[in-house]
Amino acid sequence: MGQNPVARGAGSHCRAHRRGHTLTGGQPCKTDERAGVNYIVLVKQVPDIKNIPAEAWDWEKGTLKRGLLDTVCNELDKQALAFAAALRRHRDGKIVALTMGPPFASEVLEYAMAVCADQAVLLTDRKLGGADTPATAYPLAQAIRRIETELFGGDRDYLVVTGMQSVDGDTAQVPPQVAEELGIPQIAYATGFEFVGDALQVSRITRSGREVLAPNRYPALITVTKWTETPYATFSRTRWAREQQIITWSAADIGAAPDRIGLSGSRTGVHKIFSPKDAATKTCVYETDMRSLAWKLKEMHDARLASHESAGAEDAEYSLPAGREASYHGEVWVFAEQEDGELHSASFELLGRASALARSLGEKVAAVVLGSDVAPMAKDLIAYGADKVYVVEHEALGHFSPIPYTGATAGLIDTYQPQMLIFAATPLGRELAPRVAYRADSGLTADCTALDLMDGKRAGKEYTAVLRQTRPALGGNIMASILTRNSKVQMSTTRPGVLKALEPDYTRVGEVIRHNPDLSQHEAGVTVVSYEPIQHTAELSEAGVIAAGGMGCRTRECYDALIRPLARALGDYLGEESMVGGSRAAVERGLIDRAHQVGQTGQTVKPRVYVAVGISGAVQHLTGMQNSDIVVAINKDPKAPIFNVADFGVVGTLEETVPELVEALEAGRTH
Repeated sequence: MGQNPVARGAGSHCRAHRRGHTLTGGQPCKTDERAGVNYIVLVKQVPDIKNIPAEAWDWEKGTLKRGLLDTVCNELDKQALAFAAALRRHRDGKIVALTMGPPFASEVLEYAMAVCADQAVLLTDRKLGGADTPATAYPLAQAIRRIETELFGGDRDYLVVTGMQSVDGDTAQVPPQVAEELGIPQIAYATGFEFVGDALQVSRITRSGREVLAPNRYPALITVTKWTETPYATFSRTRWAREQQIITWSAADIGAAPDRIGLSGSRTGVHKIFSPKDAATKTCVYETDMRSLAWKLKEMHDARLASHESAGAEDAEYSLPAGREASYHGEVWVFAEQEDGELHSASFELLGRASALARSLGEKVAAVVLGSDVAPMAKDLIAYGADKVYVVEHEALGHFSPIPYTGATAGLIDTYQPQMLIFAATPLGRELAPRVAYRADSGLTADCTALDLMDGKRAGKEYTAVLRQTRPALGGNIMASILTRNSKVQMSTTRPGVLKALEPDYTRVGEVIRHNPDLSQHEAGVTVVSYEPIQHTAELSEAGVIAAGGMGCRTRECYDALIRPLARALGDYLGEESMVGGSRAAVERGLIDRAHQVGQTGQTVKPRVYVAVGISGAVQHLTGMQNSDIVVAINKDPKAPIFNVADFGVVGTLEETVPELVEALEAGRTH
């Protein structure tokens, strides 16, 4: 990272008067000490997902009646405001907040100005309603173009900053698609920054480590994860914000093409929404007696184990109706994710499901692998079910970067025209898939937990053998099945750990196709300043039992005294291999090494038993563990979200309850 400290925190009060800018458009992103940089912060007003009344659901249309909901500013967008404010303390300039929504979304813009924004733009029009992610990204990009022209005077020396994702959609697709529409580089999962000389360097987290990136040119887009305290407004700044006029633009004001906005511009549609309880019921049983908890845990574990061992074959495969032709044609593709020469285990899981889908369709299943030296991986992909492997090698693909990876993948799609492309919902997949889908004029469904084929009829049009993509939404409050529409390819990202890989067969023979990409127009747009990989000392995916600690453990000494004995006792009691894990907050506090991190930017796990100790249950953590067979939550806060996904809950202090549970487990083992 160099000698300068990474910027942390953001003041709640921002100066109302900003000086002019001296840079001309199109210059590289290097500025002298006197130069200004402007900032556009994308913010979103979202429903309060902790309190959704039943009458707010429109089950027939698959939508929310947002007027019946309490609304708040998306938490990660607050982090983006803090990030922009901190950047401005180093490179002065104007901050403009931008949102798209109904007229009352002006409330979130007033908040943004009360925190730090100098101006605010509300993009509102009934024609924009009902949009999915590409139909949202496009008008936002059009508004950014107008902000550049009118509010920045044509100065292209600016950054677009936004939260990593919103709590209502949880897709993380809009920011990459905005960047793709604008043709600008992106840096995702930012956790801090510094200026080294006159160059901006942004630190970010990835699944496999931590890296520092420097944008080579402006404008650039940065998505921010949790990195500092939530910014708050002063009374005087809040009063000032209420007196300001919010700029309001319609679809016509930004020159938006009618066929690219709203429902008509959407590439996906909701087929059905339903309560998660309709799919699988999980009610948390609260315990105060640790001996009772140990006994019930053992009983449930043994019953589930017996159930799994006696389980029959997979669900019946889809059969194409006689006399009907599938709505889509072509191969079924899996993007085989690899980093540092190692295939992600989720790639094999995707191949297992893709093989079944392709078999039902009478098509081939193919894997796509990109990198600088990836041809040797073809044998593993074929062993795990691929009939074909498309090998794309280029020196620009040696280290993941969204722009060249998008160019290579989109070029492959144009050449071979598959009907499906499935990515893993890893940090890399959630960065890449949105740009690829946008480039391919195709819809994308994020974070799926099930993929199957179906027939149906909608708006007078029949469809046959289309991909039904099921995913949780609104923080897990609902499940939605999504269908692709108006698209060349059906695309999805699927959670690691929810699909089952086939047993590898190294006697299988497949076809390897080498594709030479033209990346002459796909310069990365960022430079990798440094990269610190995780030492993979813990393969949590192999553990039958995981005891994970969070910020509630407070210190490393407390973590070691509570979590490690608990993991050992659980493993001995249940006869399973046990490991320790931690939340991202625990890792960043130094309670446990990052190799043990569970969550969206850590490892995705699916143990038989997962015990969360002092973990609140942030969405990013739940993404990595909620497919665990049995979940036990221990937390002093009875309202902690972790209890919503738990089978057993204990409300109490960790220092008292964990030793009691360890004692009960050890006593139970001796009987």
